[in-house]
Amino acid sequence: MPTPAAPTAQDVLAKPQQSDLKDAHFTVSGKITDSGTTVELVGDGALAYKPKLAGRFKFTTNVGGQEVVIQEISLDGTNYGLTPSSPKWVATKSTSGIDPSAFVGASEQKYVGEENLPQGKAWHATAKDKDGNAFDAYIREKDGYPIKYVETQTGGQNITLTFGPDGRSDSRDQQQAGEDAVAW
Repeated sequence: MPTPAAPTAQDVLAKPQQSDLKDAHFTVSGKITDSGTTVELVGDGALAYKPKLAGRFKFTTNVGGQEVVIQEISLDGTNYGLTPSSPKWVATKSTSGIDPSAFVGASEQKYVGEENLPQGKAWHATAKDKDGNAFDAYIREKDGYPIKYVETQTGGQNITLTFGPDGRSDSRDQQQAGEDAVAW
């Protein structure tokens, strides 16, 4: 029996949108550098795949001894942000956002190979997103669900999104990522 051919990076990155996944919850951890200052961040979010592509995240960090909370919802090419400097939601048109279409238009795509992760066997692909940031994506082979996404920011800091064990959200996350984002 012939061995199946390895998938292309493009095939791997398209799997989550082709799967039966409606939404996926993730935790966020990492560091970002802004104006020469590096801060750690933690948080969570969710991606809605169906009925409409959407996403949300909320993370916290500590700046000058004060906790800072940043939230964003992405839907239909618009990012809605809430930050300490803008206590009201601000809408900004964007070609990039936190939603499942983030892999569309990725450049320098490369299939790395298979990985055995606690959530199952995964395909590992690398690429650069629309903003030029390098990322690694780990997509579970058996169902096309995302397991992990690691983005390397321009300053060299990593942000890691780790998806839930079954790739799906609980009903509360479905409401927040799907219904709330679609309401925008």
